[in-house]
Amino acid sequence: IFSPQGRLHQVEYALEAVKQGSAAVGLRSKTHAVLLALKRSTGELASYQQKMFRIDDHVGIAIAGLTSDARVL
Repeated sequence: IFSPQGRLHQVEYALEAVKQGSAAVGLRSKTHAVLLALKRSTGELASYQQKMFRIDDHVGIAIAGLTSDARVL
């Protein structure tokens, strides 16, 4: 739903969550692939959330932003 100013607040909230997420980088060559994710310390009370997931033997993903948003994928 657009705001009176023509903005989509939900999209802006999602973009801000990605900005505050940890970095992830993937590299691929003809023979190898490497996927790296930065594990960010969020404080003593926050629990660690996994940012890298194995899909199958040939596919893996790393997420930035909110883990719950990525579960839809």
